[in-house]
Amino acid sequence: MRTKIFVTAAFSILVFASQLHAELPSAAKVVMTDSSASALAKTKRVAITNVMVSFQASAGGEKTNTSGLFAAKSDASSSLQMPEMDTKLLADITDAIYAQLKADLQANGFEVVPEATVLASPSYQKMIKAVGITNPSKFANFNGDVMLVGASGLKPYLPYNAETGKFGASPKSLIKGWVTTSWGVKSSTEGGPTSTGTGEAYELPGLEVALAKDLNANLVKATYVVTLGSAKANVERFTGTHQDIHGNTGFSSTHTGSAFAQAGLLAGQSRIAFRTPAASTKGESASLGYMANFGSNAAAAKDGDVVVTLAESLAGGTDFFSVSGGEKAAGGLEKFLLGKALGGTGADTQFEFTATIADPAAYRTEVVGMIKQARRDMLALVKQ
Repeated sequence: MRTKIFVTAAFSILVFASQLHAELPSAAKVVMTDSSASALAKTKRVAITNVMVSFQASAGGEKTNTSGLFAAKSDASSSLQMPEMDTKLLADITDAIYAQLKADLQANGFEVVPEATVLASPSYQKMIKAVGITNPSKFANFNGDVMLVGASGLKPYLPYNAETGKFGASPKSLIKGWVTTSWGVKSSTEGGPTSTGTGEAYELPGLEVALAKDLNANLVKATYVVTLGSAKANVERFTGTHQDIHGNTGFSSTHTGSAFAQAGLLAGQSRIAFRTPAASTKGESASLGYMANFGSNAAAAKDGDVVVTLAESLAGGTDFFSVSGGEKAAGGLEKFLLGKALGGTGADTQFEFTATIADPAAYRTEVVGMIKQARRDMLALVKQ
């Protein structure tokens, strides 16, 4: 009799919900991104044109493959998602960051152009007409789904993709319905951004230069990426052998998924960018030289001719999150082979974990505190 090979899986679910509050370092590690503060010396006037916080709504999506005899495979994936987000809370956090930015710029020797003057500029209105997006907007980046939230007094906009590298140009979505993907990734928010639009916004650097000249000031854009945590999947193969009721020999495997929710601030993408009146109208580009520093996030963003960014990510607290979830779908060898034959890419076992903010006040304090620390050390590098 021919011996048949079959796969069985024992599914394990791990959820980590730490009650520890992470202590932030006394100083954030920051670095100039292929630039020098000397370019800001011609004027102390600065005009804030964009303050945006990208709140990650998903993380993970990691997939583990394991090969066995006769090329049989078993795989698992895991993701952490926060599909329900309190946009009023996120807007309050962003507005607090905007107010602090103005105060800190002044404390560091800059003259801040009044917001009303910026908004009234024909150059600003032309720029916003070309690239402005709805506030807030759902979108996606290289790490997953995101809620883009801008300061209430300003119209938010995204930089030209060439200035963000693959982090902005290679978005991925893990939450069903968060974005649409026909003709490129598109926000499900009316008036939100599209990957095609940001990829074609080659005129944006020139519009910013024109605005800088119009205001006789260096433009300031503050962007922060607030991370959600991580999710992992694992497959352990050949943990034992057994026979089914027909006497066929098989192998067993154990699929596990885990998730860890933790607030953080992402290096390389959390930054303060200045666009001076003397900047190139063709824009900048994300340097490949930063790939070693920022790992899978690739190049640090460079959406100005003077940019200062986090050199290392900040890890914040965990105790204001609640995490739940488990196995979404499972299938054995038959489903796996059928899926591959039809071009499917889904894992045999998928774990989905859902995070919620159980303590909004504590979360607000943590995020505002992390960004305050990062901004303090970033501005120290460009102090006038």
